Amino acid sequence: MTSGRLPSQPFVARAVRNLLTHSGHVPLVLLILEALLARPGYFFRIDPYLLVAGGLVQAASSEWLHEKNRAWPMLSNLIGPAFYSLTEVFFEGGDFFLQWHHQAYWGFAVGFGVLQTLQAHRPAWDTVLVSLESVVRSAIPLVLYALFEARSKGIGLSWEGFFGDRAHSFLAIVLLLLGLLLGFAEVSLRRSWEKVQALTAQLRQYSEWSLGSGILSRAINDAEVLSLKRVNRAVVFMDIRGFTAWSEQKTPEAVVGMLNDFYAAAETALGDATPIKLKYTADEVMVVFADAASALTAARRMLASTHHLLAEQGLAAGAGVHVGQVVEGVLGGHNAKAYDFIGDTVNTAQRLCDAAAPGELLASVAICAAAGLPVVKSRDIVAKGKREPLRAVVLAPSGHG
Repeated sequence: MTSGRLPSQPFVARAVRNLLTHSGHVPLVLLILEALLARPGYFFRIDPYLLVAGGLVQAASSEWLHEKNRAWPMLSNLIGPAFYSLTEVFFEGGDFFLQWHHQAYWGFAVGFGVLQTLQAHRPAWDTVLVSLESVVRSAIPLVLYALFEARSKGIGLSWEGFFGDRAHSFLAIVLLLLGLLLGFAEVSLRRSWEKVQALTAQLRQYSEWSLGSGILSRAINDAEVLSLKRVNRAVVFMDIRGFTAWSEQKTPEAVVGMLNDFYAAAETALGDATPIKLKYTADEVMVVFADAASALTAARRMLASTHHLLAEQGLAAGAGVHVGQVVEGVLGGHNAKAYDFIGDTVNTAQRLCDAAAPGELLASVAICAAAGLPVVKSRDIVAKGKREPLRAVVLAPSGHG
């Protein structure tokens, strides 16, 4: 069957799967038929290898077309017999097309092409069409067996002559019934696969909301990514000034609507920058980066991006940014865990944010040094939990101020 393609698999793996489940079926049965009918030395001729090559070319071409979003079923199914015919005709001449088993190859190819084209354009008929395709597939050995018997006995092929033998009728009924049952199984498998894909997409989205797309992608390949470790990180905090007083005068729905717009504006401001983690808590945004320059750029852009949105509500945001060592990884108990960042670096960035005036970005001396920025304007702030005042560098956000 051609269903259930796995785009994440390597191209070669998908082509081999296509060969084994579809493109190689007719060539394989034809090869066996020709080998039994031919004189000794058949495998020393080019014929069997052209049949195998036809199946391989069709499988590879079909997957290539699918990869390029050009899934043309009729063309995909005609590639195999076309390749085989064009190469064999050089050796056998025009008589090639007069042989019944060669005509059968084209007949099955057209049949599969029609059925698969209808499946692509008539999804409502999926159950009938997939089952019919499976029946046609099960008829491959039956049809070629009839041709083999007629050829080996030197008799003409006729409906009455073949099905006049009760053994032939038994064989036909069993093969076609098995094809029908396999078709129903294929339909069930496709529907189950679609549900699994939908569920996987949902779970991935929920996981990305919690972990972030960067952490999730790495964690899928290496679970150790989630383990606690000490690393150097640049941390940005931004929150809304006067949010509590403002929210007391608004309905919960209005507050949630404004916060969602605030989050969206902050996230959009990141542009192509890929943070390690983006976290929203009430009116606060926390963003963690691997390097100082990205954190400073993001802080400036987030303040600028949210400025007009907040100004319409009579509000403004302030931000703080710092760089240093943190402990990073999954924290929590048995039933509730979260990927987070712990350490004085996080606390310092938050204290700088708390001390920032509306529309102001306060950066530590450490992050300015790490990013190669000169200290032009600074002030000392008294931060909660700090023995000594913090020296904060005042940076104007891009876009205003």
